[in-house]
Amino acid sequence: MILLLLGLSALAGFRLRDEVLADRISLQMVVKIPDDLPETFVWQTIGNQTVEWNLKRDYPGCYQQGWSECLVEFLRSHRLFAESPMNPFDQSLGPSLKQLPGLYTDCQKDGWGDCQKQLAGFSEMYGTSTVRRILRRKYGVTRGEVRDNINRLHGTKFSVRSEDDS
Repeated sequence: MILLLLGLSALAGFRLRDEVLADRISLQMVVKIPDDLPETFVWQTIGNQTVEWNLKRDYPGCYQQGWSECLVEFLRSHRLFAESPMNPFDQSLGPSLKQLPGLYTDCQKDGWGDCQKQLAGFSEMYGTSTVRRILRRKYGVTRGEVRDNINRLHGTKFSVRSEDDS
């Protein structure tokens, strides 16, 4: 009986701690468009079509794709998969490879890197498993849940900051 009471009080303390930390562990998605980013970019596809891309206009959405992919990888449940959970301190990680121009993938890498930096900072302060547990409550675990909650929590029109604001 004493063990049961101790277990219940520990669980209550654990939940209370998580509620306090939930306010402290809050990710921010702020896009900083590089000054040296060209306005437009033209490339040839594999089918030899010419495609023009407005980099400055589309950078925030591309950035959000990388940011979102990082968060999905961090939060997904690895019990179903063979690989171990994403380590937020592993700088060799990045968004999945795509057969797109380097400028496009650089935008995604920027988003991934900013998200990973925040995950590593919070993990250093509170521990990776605690950060993962708290963020799973906010964002969910599956790719669809996480993306829906990113849009709900951060909006599709998130803050855009120029180089002058730093």
